[in-house]
Amino acid sequence: MELHLSKSMNKFYWIFLPFVLIVISIQNIFYDWELQYYGFREVEDFGRLIIVLLQSFLENSLLLAWYIIRKNNPS
Repeated sequence: MELHLSKSMNKFYWIFLPFVLIVISIQNIFYDWELQYYGFREVEDFGRLIIVLLQSFLENSLLLAWYIIRKNNPS
């Protein structure tokens, strides 16, 4: 089973991905995980930042995919 996205869906996704990713990353870094209270002197701290950014990217991808699917199928 293959999943093919239409050309317009691919273009739409890549245009809005960075903007939504920045907003979600700021929300995750400063409000959910509160990384400003941690130091960045150990490898563990950088790992935490990478996990937060990966979580933000996945959350962003799911939100945009949900929006695109809902936009194409209004029912």
